[in-house]
Amino acid sequence: MAAKTFSKTKIKKGKPSTKSNTKKQTKLKTTSSGIELSKSFFNPKNPLPVVYQPNSTTQKSKQTLIQWIKTNKRALTDDLKQYGAILFRGFEIISPQDFEEVILNIDSNLKNNYLGTSPRNQVTKYIFTATELPSAYPIMQHAEMSFLDSPPKKLFFYCGKAPGKFGETPITDLRKVLKEIPTHIREKFEKEKIRYSRVYNGPSNQSRFQFWKTKRWDEMFQTKDKNEVEKTSKKQNFKVEWFGKDDLRLVNTTLAIRKHPESNTLAWHNHSQVFHIDAARKEYWKIFVRQKTIRGFLVAVTLEILTFIKKITTKKEYLDTHCTYGGGQEISGTELKQIQNVFWNNISLFSWQNGDILVIDNYSVSHGRHPFTGPREIFVAWAD
Repeated sequence: MAAKTFSKTKIKKGKPSTKSNTKKQTKLKTTSSGIELSKSFFNPKNPLPVVYQPNSTTQKSKQTLIQWIKTNKRALTDDLKQYGAILFRGFEIISPQDFEEVILNIDSNLKNNYLGTSPRNQVTKYIFTATELPSAYPIMQHAEMSFLDSPPKKLFFYCGKAPGKFGETPITDLRKVLKEIPTHIREKFEKEKIRYSRVYNGPSNQSRFQFWKTKRWDEMFQTKDKNEVEKTSKKQNFKVEWFGKDDLRLVNTTLAIRKHPESNTLAWHNHSQVFHIDAARKEYWKIFVRQKTIRGFLVAVTLEILTFIKKITTKKEYLDTHCTYGGGQEISGTELKQIQNVFWNNISLFSWQNGDILVIDNYSVSHGRHPFTGPREIFVAWAD
Protein backbone atom coordinates (compact mmCIF):
# COMPACT_ATOMS: atom_id res chain seq x y z
CA MET A 1 0.00 0.00 0.00
CA ALA A 2 2.76 2.45 0.93
CA ALA A 3 4.33 2.00 -2.49
CA LYS A 4 1.82 4.52 -3.85
CA THR A 5 3.48 7.23 -1.78
CA PHE A 6 7.07 6.06 -1.43
CA SER A 7 9.71 4.85 -3.80
CA LYS A 8 10.32 1.10 -3.75
CA THR A 9 12.67 -0.15 -1.09
CA LYS A 10 14.74 -3.14 -0.21
CA ILE A 11 15.11 -4.20 3.40
CA LYS A 12 17.93 -6.50 4.33
CA LYS A 13 17.31 -9.19 6.88
CA GLY A 14 19.14 -9.04 10.17
CA LYS A 15 19.16 -10.62 13.59
CA PRO A 16 16.31 -9.65 15.91
CA SER A 17 17.22 -6.90 18.37
CA THR A 18 15.58 -4.38 20.64
CA LYS A 19 18.42 -1.87 20.29
CA SER A 20 17.74 1.10 18.04
CA ASN A 21 21.29 1.22 16.64
CA THR A 22 21.01 -2.27 15.17
CA LYS A 23 17.81 -1.85 13.18
CA LYS A 24 17.84 -2.02 9.40
CA GLN A 25 17.20 1.33 7.73
CA THR A 26 15.95 2.21 4.27
CA LYS A 27 15.70 5.75 2.94
CA LEU A 28 12.32 6.55 1.46
CA LYS A 29 11.37 9.65 -0.52
CA THR A 30 8.12 11.42 0.09
CA THR A 31 7.24 12.70 -3.35
CA SER A 32 4.45 14.97 -2.10
CA SER A 33 6.48 17.06 0.37
CA GLY A 34 10.03 16.60 -0.84
CA ILE A 35 11.10 15.54 2.66
CA GLU A 36 13.14 12.36 2.78
CA LEU A 37 12.94 10.22 5.92
CA SER A 38 14.26 6.77 6.71
CA LYS A 39 11.84 3.93 7.27
CA SER A 40 13.02 0.85 9.14
CA PHE A 41 12.18 -2.00 11.49
CA PHE A 42 13.93 -3.16 14.64
CA ASN A 43 13.35 -6.71 13.45
CA PRO A 44 12.18 -7.30 9.86
CA LYS A 45 10.89 -10.74 10.88
CA ASN A 46 8.56 -9.04 13.38
CA PRO A 47 7.93 -5.63 11.76
CA LEU A 48 6.44 -3.91 14.77
CA PRO A 49 6.72 -0.97 14.96
CA VAL A 50 7.58 0.80 11.70
CA VAL A 51 10.26 3.38 12.55
CA TYR A 52 10.55 6.78 10.85
CA GLN A 53 13.62 8.95 11.44
CA PRO A 54 15.17 12.12 9.97
CA ASN A 55 18.07 11.64 7.58
CA SER A 56 19.86 14.84 8.63
CA THR A 57 19.95 17.41 11.42
CA THR A 58 17.96 19.81 9.26
CA GLN A 59 15.00 17.43 9.38
CA LYS A 60 14.79 17.06 13.16
CA SER A 61 12.48 19.98 13.89
CA LYS A 62 8.91 19.55 15.09
CA GLN A 63 7.63 21.58 12.15
CA THR A 64 9.40 19.31 9.66
CA LEU A 65 7.73 16.27 11.20
CA ILE A 66 4.33 17.99 11.17
CA GLN A 67 4.78 18.96 7.52
CA TRP A 68 5.77 15.40 6.64
CA ILE A 69 2.70 14.05 8.43
CA LYS A 70 0.38 16.50 6.67
CA THR A 71 1.62 15.49 3.25
CA ASN A 72 1.88 11.75 3.90
CA LYS A 73 -1.44 10.93 5.56
CA ARG A 74 -2.11 8.12 3.09
CA ALA A 75 1.24 6.46 3.79
CA LEU A 76 0.71 6.66 7.55
CA THR A 77 -2.79 5.24 7.24
CA ASP A 78 -1.51 2.37 5.11
CA ASP A 79 1.37 1.61 7.49
CA LEU A 80 -0.89 1.70 10.51
CA LYS A 81 -3.37 -0.59 8.77
CA GLN A 82 -0.69 -3.07 7.72
CA TYR A 83 1.67 -3.10 10.71
CA GLY A 84 -0.38 -1.64 13.56
CA ALA A 85 2.22 0.70 15.11
CA ILE A 86 4.50 3.54 13.97
CA LEU A 87 7.44 5.03 15.90
CA PHE A 88 8.75 8.53 15.15
CA ARG A 89 12.30 8.79 16.52
CA GLY A 90 15.01 11.43 16.47
CA PHE A 91 12.80 14.50 16.16
CA GLU A 92 12.93 17.53 18.47
CA ILE A 93 9.80 16.84 20.47
CA ILE A 94 10.68 18.23 23.87
CA SER A 95 7.40 18.60 25.75
CA PRO A 96 3.90 17.16 26.10
CA GLN A 97 2.66 20.30 24.33
CA ASP A 98 4.86 19.47 21.32
CA PHE A 99 3.53 15.93 21.43
CA GLU A 100 -0.06 17.16 21.39
CA GLU A 101 0.61 19.49 18.46
CA VAL A 102 2.16 16.68 16.43
CA ILE A 103 -0.53 14.08 17.00
CA LEU A 104 -3.37 16.51 16.35
CA ASN A 105 -2.05 16.46 12.79
CA ILE A 106 -2.30 12.68 12.72
CA ASP A 107 -5.81 12.58 14.15
CA SER A 108 -7.74 15.68 15.21
CA ASN A 109 -10.36 13.60 17.04
CA LEU A 110 -8.42 13.36 20.32
CA LYS A 111 -10.43 12.65 23.48
CA ASN A 112 -9.88 13.25 27.18
CA ASN A 113 -12.66 11.22 28.80
CA TYR A 114 -10.88 8.31 30.47
CA LEU A 115 -12.84 5.36 31.83
CA GLY A 116 -9.79 3.17 32.24
CA THR A 117 -8.41 1.83 35.50
CA SER A 118 -4.87 3.23 35.68
CA PRO A 119 -4.24 6.40 37.75
CA ARG A 120 -3.22 9.22 35.39
CA ASN A 121 -2.50 12.94 35.69
CA GLN A 122 -3.79 15.30 33.01
CA VAL A 123 -1.00 17.49 31.62
CA THR A 124 -2.62 19.34 28.69
CA LYS A 125 -6.10 19.29 27.19
CA TYR A 126 -5.52 15.85 25.64
CA ILE A 127 -2.25 14.59 27.17
CA PHE A 128 -2.01 12.47 30.33
CA THR A 129 0.78 10.71 32.17
CA ALA A 130 0.67 7.06 31.02
CA THR A 131 0.30 5.76 34.59
CA GLU A 132 1.17 6.65 38.14
CA LEU A 133 1.53 3.03 39.24
CA PRO A 134 4.78 2.15 41.09
CA SER A 135 7.77 1.33 38.90
CA ALA A 136 8.03 -2.26 40.17
CA TYR A 137 4.49 -3.14 39.14
CA PRO A 138 3.89 -4.77 35.74
CA ILE A 139 1.11 -3.66 33.40
CA MET A 140 0.05 -6.65 31.37
CA GLN A 141 -0.51 -6.15 27.66
CA HIS A 142 -3.94 -5.00 26.56
CA ALA A 143 -5.79 -2.87 24.04
CA GLU A 144 -6.70 0.46 25.61
CA MET A 145 -10.12 0.30 27.32
CA SER A 146 -11.05 -2.91 25.51
CA PHE A 147 -13.60 -3.56 28.27
CA LEU A 148 -15.75 -0.79 26.75
CA ASP A 149 -18.21 -1.46 23.93
CA SER A 150 -16.49 1.26 21.87
CA PRO A 151 -12.78 1.52 22.74
CA PRO A 152 -10.53 4.26 21.31
CA LYS A 153 -9.34 3.68 17.75
CA LYS A 154 -5.83 5.11 18.13
CA LEU A 155 -3.37 5.39 20.99
CA PHE A 156 -0.34 7.71 21.19
CA PHE A 157 2.67 7.55 23.50
CA TYR A 158 5.44 10.11 23.99
CA CYS A 159 8.73 9.62 25.84
CA GLY A 160 9.63 12.74 27.81
CA LYS A 161 12.37 10.96 29.75
CA ALA A 162 13.63 7.49 28.95
CA PRO A 163 13.96 5.13 31.95
CA GLY A 164 17.35 4.29 33.33
CA LYS A 165 16.87 0.56 32.86
CA PHE A 166 14.09 -1.57 31.37
CA GLY A 167 10.66 0.11 31.45
CA GLU A 168 9.81 -0.84 27.88
CA THR A 169 6.30 -0.57 26.49
CA PRO A 170 5.89 -4.06 24.97
CA ILE A 171 3.59 -4.23 21.97
CA THR A 172 2.04 -7.22 20.21
CA ASP A 173 0.00 -7.69 17.05
CA LEU A 174 -3.43 -8.76 18.33
CA ARG A 175 -4.35 -10.17 14.92
CA LYS A 176 -1.50 -12.66 15.26
CA VAL A 177 -2.52 -13.39 18.84
CA LEU A 178 -6.03 -14.32 17.72
CA LYS A 179 -4.69 -16.72 15.11
CA GLU A 180 -2.50 -18.49 17.67
CA ILE A 181 -4.95 -18.66 20.58
CA PRO A 182 -5.99 -22.33 21.06
CA THR A 183 -9.15 -23.01 19.10
CA HIS A 184 -11.22 -24.16 22.09
CA ILE A 185 -10.47 -20.93 23.97
CA ARG A 186 -11.21 -18.74 20.98
CA GLU A 187 -14.51 -20.49 20.29
CA LYS A 188 -15.68 -20.05 23.90
CA PHE A 189 -14.90 -16.33 23.84
CA GLU A 190 -16.55 -15.92 20.44
CA LYS A 191 -19.70 -17.65 21.63
CA GLU A 192 -19.99 -16.26 25.17
CA LYS A 193 -18.03 -12.97 24.99
CA ILE A 194 -16.34 -11.83 28.22
CA ARG A 195 -17.71 -10.52 31.51
CA TYR A 196 -15.80 -7.97 33.60
CA SER A 197 -16.17 -7.06 37.25
CA ARG A 198 -14.30 -4.08 38.72
CA VAL A 199 -14.43 -2.78 42.30
CA TYR A 200 -13.53 0.82 43.14
CA ASN A 201 -13.09 2.62 46.43
CA GLY A 202 -15.01 5.86 46.88
CA PRO A 203 -14.03 9.42 47.89
CA SER A 204 -13.95 8.44 51.56
CA ASN A 205 -10.82 6.39 50.87
CA GLN A 206 -7.97 8.85 50.37
CA SER A 207 -5.57 6.26 48.94
CA ARG A 208 -5.24 6.75 45.20
CA PHE A 209 -4.40 3.13 44.52
CA GLN A 210 -3.81 -0.15 46.31
CA PHE A 211 -2.01 -3.23 45.07
CA TRP A 212 -4.81 -4.26 42.71
CA LYS A 213 -7.20 -1.32 42.83
CA THR A 214 -5.76 1.42 40.69
CA LYS A 215 -7.87 4.49 41.48
CA ARG A 216 -11.10 5.67 43.08
CA TRP A 217 -14.37 5.92 41.14
CA ASP A 218 -14.56 9.68 41.64
CA GLU A 219 -11.26 9.95 39.75
CA MET A 220 -12.51 7.78 36.91
CA PHE A 221 -15.89 9.48 36.49
CA GLN A 222 -14.59 12.95 37.43
CA THR A 223 -17.48 13.46 39.85
CA LYS A 224 -18.56 12.56 43.37
CA ASP A 225 -22.21 12.54 42.38
CA LYS A 226 -23.50 8.96 42.36
CA ASN A 227 -26.37 9.91 40.05
CA GLU A 228 -23.90 11.15 37.44
CA VAL A 229 -21.89 7.96 37.83
CA GLU A 230 -25.01 5.92 37.17
CA LYS A 231 -25.90 7.98 34.10
CA THR A 232 -22.45 7.48 32.57
CA SER A 233 -22.48 3.79 33.51
CA LYS A 234 -25.84 3.30 31.80
CA LYS A 235 -24.41 4.77 28.58
CA GLN A 236 -21.49 2.33 28.81
CA ASN A 237 -23.74 -0.67 29.64
CA PHE A 238 -22.17 -1.02 33.10
CA LYS A 239 -24.30 -2.61 35.80
CA VAL A 240 -23.82 -0.53 38.97
CA GLU A 241 -23.69 -1.91 42.51
CA TRP A 242 -23.01 0.33 45.51
CA PHE A 243 -21.81 -1.35 48.68
CA GLY A 244 -20.02 -0.51 51.91
CA LYS A 245 -19.63 3.19 52.72
CA ASP A 246 -19.22 4.38 49.14
CA ASP A 247 -17.58 1.52 47.24
CA LEU A 248 -18.62 0.74 43.69
CA ARG A 249 -18.76 -2.46 41.65
CA LEU A 250 -19.16 -2.29 37.86
CA VAL A 251 -20.12 -5.34 35.81
CA ASN A 252 -20.40 -5.54 32.04
CA THR A 253 -20.28 -8.10 29.26
CA THR A 254 -18.77 -7.22 25.91
CA LEU A 255 -16.93 -8.66 22.91
CA ALA A 256 -13.65 -10.51 23.47
CA ILE A 257 -12.81 -10.63 19.76
CA ARG A 258 -13.40 -7.52 17.67
CA LYS A 259 -13.57 -6.59 14.01
CA HIS A 260 -11.53 -3.58 12.96
CA PRO A 261 -13.90 -0.68 12.19
CA GLU A 262 -12.13 0.09 8.90
CA SER A 263 -10.20 -2.95 7.67
CA ASN A 264 -12.67 -5.55 9.06
CA THR A 265 -9.77 -7.71 10.29
CA LEU A 266 -10.38 -9.69 13.49
CA ALA A 267 -8.22 -9.35 16.59
CA TRP A 268 -7.98 -10.61 20.16
CA HIS A 269 -9.41 -7.65 22.03
CA ASN A 270 -10.06 -8.09 25.75
CA HIS A 271 -8.59 -7.71 29.24
CA SER A 272 -8.54 -11.41 30.21
CA GLN A 273 -4.75 -11.34 30.52
CA VAL A 274 -5.00 -8.23 32.74
CA PHE A 275 -8.07 -8.56 34.99
CA HIS A 276 -7.70 -12.26 35.83
CA ILE A 277 -6.72 -12.70 39.49
CA ASP A 278 -3.67 -14.76 38.50
CA ALA A 279 -2.53 -12.51 35.64
CA ALA A 280 -0.02 -10.32 37.50
CA ARG A 281 1.75 -13.12 39.35
CA LYS A 282 2.09 -15.28 36.23
CA GLU A 283 3.25 -12.33 34.13
CA TYR A 284 5.88 -11.29 36.64
CA TRP A 285 7.71 -14.60 36.48
CA LYS A 286 8.06 -14.15 32.72
CA ILE A 287 9.40 -10.65 33.28
CA PHE A 288 11.81 -11.92 35.94
CA VAL A 289 13.25 -14.48 33.51
CA ARG A 290 14.06 -11.60 31.17
CA GLN A 291 15.23 -8.95 33.64
CA LYS A 292 16.85 -11.20 36.25
CA THR A 293 16.86 -8.66 39.09
CA ILE A 294 16.71 -9.22 42.84
CA ARG A 295 13.83 -6.77 43.08
CA GLY A 296 12.00 -8.68 40.36
CA PHE A 297 12.35 -11.95 42.28
CA LEU A 298 11.11 -10.36 45.52
CA VAL A 299 8.13 -8.77 43.77
CA ALA A 300 7.27 -12.06 42.07
CA VAL A 301 7.29 -13.91 45.41
CA THR A 302 5.25 -11.12 47.03
CA LEU A 303 2.67 -11.35 44.26
CA GLU A 304 2.38 -15.09 44.82
CA ILE A 305 1.68 -14.59 48.52
CA LEU A 306 -0.73 -11.67 48.10
CA THR A 307 -2.66 -13.41 45.33
CA PHE A 308 -3.09 -16.49 47.53
CA ILE A 309 -4.33 -14.34 50.44
CA LYS A 310 -6.69 -12.44 48.17
CA LYS A 311 -8.22 -15.65 46.84
CA ILE A 312 -8.99 -17.08 50.27
CA THR A 313 -10.25 -13.83 51.83
CA THR A 314 -12.35 -12.27 49.05
CA LYS A 315 -15.36 -13.53 47.12
CA LYS A 316 -14.63 -13.71 43.40
CA GLU A 317 -17.33 -11.21 42.53
CA TYR A 318 -15.70 -8.66 44.85
CA LEU A 319 -12.12 -9.07 43.71
CA ASP A 320 -10.72 -5.71 42.66
CA THR A 321 -10.70 -6.85 39.04
CA HIS A 322 -12.11 -10.09 37.76
CA CYS A 323 -13.22 -11.56 34.46
CA THR A 324 -15.02 -14.70 33.31
CA TYR A 325 -16.54 -16.01 30.14
CA GLY A 326 -19.76 -14.18 29.35
CA GLY A 327 -21.86 -17.00 30.81
CA GLY A 328 -20.07 -16.79 34.15
CA GLN A 329 -17.70 -19.74 33.71
CA GLU A 330 -14.24 -19.09 35.16
CA ILE A 331 -11.25 -18.69 32.86
CA SER A 332 -8.93 -21.38 34.16
CA GLY A 333 -5.32 -20.84 35.16
CA THR A 334 -4.27 -23.13 32.33
CA GLU A 335 -6.23 -21.10 29.79
CA LEU A 336 -4.73 -17.86 31.12
CA LYS A 337 -1.23 -19.30 30.79
CA GLN A 338 -1.91 -20.32 27.19
CA ILE A 339 -3.15 -16.81 26.40
CA GLN A 340 -0.12 -15.18 28.01
CA ASN A 341 2.25 -17.52 26.16
CA VAL A 342 0.82 -16.39 22.82
CA PHE A 343 1.46 -12.76 23.74
CA TRP A 344 5.04 -13.48 24.75
CA ASN A 345 5.66 -15.51 21.60
CA ASN A 346 4.79 -12.45 19.51
CA ILE A 347 6.09 -9.65 21.73
CA SER A 348 8.01 -6.68 20.34
CA LEU A 349 10.31 -4.83 22.74
CA PHE A 350 12.38 -1.70 22.18
CA SER A 351 14.07 0.76 24.53
CA TRP A 352 12.57 4.23 24.74
CA GLN A 353 14.56 7.28 23.66
CA ASN A 354 13.75 10.87 24.60
CA GLY A 355 11.38 12.46 22.10
CA ASP A 356 9.94 9.17 20.77
CA ILE A 357 6.33 9.23 19.59
CA LEU A 358 4.59 5.87 19.23
CA VAL A 359 1.31 5.65 17.30
CA ILE A 360 -0.77 2.51 17.84
CA ASP A 361 -3.85 1.16 16.09
CA ASN A 362 -5.78 0.20 19.23
CA TYR A 363 -7.86 -2.39 17.38
CA SER A 364 -4.77 -4.21 16.10
CA VAL A 365 -1.93 -3.83 18.62
CA SER A 366 -1.68 -4.15 22.40
CA HIS A 367 0.61 -2.35 24.83
CA GLY A 368 1.82 -2.76 28.42
CA ARG A 369 4.66 -1.71 30.71
CA HIS A 370 7.61 -3.59 32.11
CA PRO A 371 9.06 -2.70 35.53
CA PHE A 372 11.95 -0.23 35.55
CA THR A 373 14.44 1.68 37.66
CA GLY A 374 15.27 5.35 37.55
CA PRO A 375 13.08 8.22 36.29
CA ARG A 376 10.63 7.48 33.50
CA GLU A 377 8.24 9.96 31.89
CA ILE A 378 5.84 8.51 29.35
CA PHE A 379 2.73 10.39 28.25
CA VAL A 380 -0.38 9.12 26.50
CA ALA A 381 -3.30 10.32 24.39
CA TRP A 382 -6.06 8.59 22.46
CA ALA A 383 -8.50 9.22 19.63
CA ASP A 384 -11.88 7.80 18.60
